[in-house]
Amino acid sequence: MKFILVFGCTALAFAAQPWTKDAAQWTAADAQRVLTQSPWAQSANASFRNIEAEEEREQPVGPVPTTPGMSGPNGASDGRWDGGVGKIPYPGTPNLFLTIRWDSALPIREAAARIDGKAPYTADQAQKDYILTVVGLVPSGRYRGAGQLPTQSRSDDDETIDAQNPEQMLEGLMAQSRLLVRGEKPIRPENVKLDAATGALHFFFARTQAIDLKSKDVTFFTRFGSMTVQKQFRLKDMLYRGNLEL
Repeated sequence: MKFILVFGCTALAFAAQPWTKDAAQWTAADAQRVLTQSPWAQSANASFRNIEAEEEREQPVGPVPTTPGMSGPNGASDGRWDGGVGKIPYPGTPNLFLTIRWDSALPIREAAARIDGKAPYTADQAQKDYILTVVGLVPSGRYRGAGQLPTQSRSDDDETIDAQNPEQMLEGLMAQSRLLVRGEKPIRPENVKLDAATGALHFFFARTQAIDLKSKDVTFFTRFGSMTVQKQFRLKDMLYRGNLEL
């Protein structure tokens, strides 16, 4: 009897999830749930390296090497391509909570249309790329929006804000990001864009390499200065209307 009761409650809870219903039946709260807490939009933590502790253990020998797509000692104020983001004082280890969302997935596009009246990306764009958005990694207004996504960021026209140029940061993310699929080559982004107003980062991975259910999971990985972000998504949970949606 206890097993039947638990199973019944679990089945009822699953059936109540918005993505098990037709999008036309979604309330605004349902759509918000899809955009923030669903198989296609999940929270993640950024893990930090302790820079001061590492510097105590490792003394540099010779010039600092550079990585393609990343700036050298003259690129950022402290010699780091991210402008020093992610440096933490010894011995503290703060938590940085992020949201990682598959904006190319149909349920995300439908939920965004329900909230804003328009999906962030068209079906053609979603068929071309796996588009993942990371919210919370970059503070809003820190970087200028010039050359990136259209933005109403104050950093575009407010001379009192010393906004940094995002190009070096975006090039670094291009070099340090990938989708990891079991038994397949890592998929590297063909573009990374910034919404300067919100700080949201948009990663574009070409769909030239198919991801299917037999892979079981796909992991998004990126490094941003001293921070590492790694989030695994279970593919069997990302079925929508009977299709795998990514």
